[in-house]
Amino acid sequence: MQEAVLLRTAKESLSQQNDFASATSQNRNDWIVFAVIVSILWSVPLSLGGFYLYLGLAVAIYAISALGLQTMVGLAGQLSLGHAAFMGIGAYTSVLLQKTLGLPFLVTLAAAGLTAAAAGLLMAQLIRLSGVYFKIATFGFGIVVHQILSNWTALTGGSAGVRGIPVISIIGFQVETRTGLFVCEALTLTLIYGLLVRLSHGKIGRAFRAIGQNEAAARSVGIPVPRYRMIVITLGCAIAGIAGAYLPHLMRFLSPESFTWYESLTCLIMITVGGLGSLPGAIIGAAVLIVAPEYLRDFAQYKMLAFGVLLVASMILLPKGIAGAGAALSRRKRIHAR
Repeated sequence: MQEAVLLRTAKESLSQQNDFASATSQNRNDWIVFAVIVSILWSVPLSLGGFYLYLGLAVAIYAISALGLQTMVGLAGQLSLGHAAFMGIGAYTSVLLQKTLGLPFLVTLAAAGLTAAAAGLLMAQLIRLSGVYFKIATFGFGIVVHQILSNWTALTGGSAGVRGIPVISIIGFQVETRTGLFVCEALTLTLIYGLLVRLSHGKIGRAFRAIGQNEAAARSVGIPVPRYRMIVITLGCAIAGIAGAYLPHLMRFLSPESFTWYESLTCLIMITVGGLGSLPGAIIGAAVLIVAPEYLRDFAQYKMLAFGVLLVASMILLPKGIAGAGAALSRRKRIHAR
């Protein structure tokens, strides 16, 4: 009897060691890939400037937003069809607080994340719905938010939008150039990525993955599924709100039309093309979906068709996305090298 207990304890210890080694390896790989992506993201826009800097700014904003959606969909399997609405909530919260109260950007950035998180918490109350009903509810939530932004003209300016976007002020420093804005965005992206890497390889991240793979099985091992679903939805929406706070400072204009179902669909395609469940994949997907259309302007009328073809092709040819294909290629090279 005692030998059986010792054997079981040894097996559990070995399993925990293997899990820890696997998580550590994956953690290291995520940071290596991220370092490569960031080096490109920093060097190309800053060295070439001009239009390339504009693209770098847009990529960074949507990469942040895609990381939030990746956490919800790729890790926990909570598909949201209204993600852009939370970018809109963050954008309007930040800009209106700057314009009306003159608050510094770091305060309004935090407020953008908190307001979007509160809206996400409200949407998370829909978790009693399941399957396709939950997905439809998130789509409807996004439409409701867009209609509020479009029709509450006294606050948002309606379809006319908000002009005169204030300059970002951080600890007394005025961020008046695109280069300065890019540095702010890149630092925010790095911070959020680091937090998500740490979270995804910890206890909470394992619970998210268990829920995403099989909710019934997660419940059977004692994971409080409703609580973790609420946490991941709120977290993903907060990150989207932070991303949205930067968008008006890039566009120098704020309109509800920047936060329609089309943008939500684009974010979803980003994480699918990049690789569901992969944090680096979210950034890669954002880069592809932002940069590619700029070089295909002659075919702008076929943009949605192209996105649809890209989505279908990636699901057939690269079911784990670009990041998954890259990881598989790297493993194959290591095997052959031995």
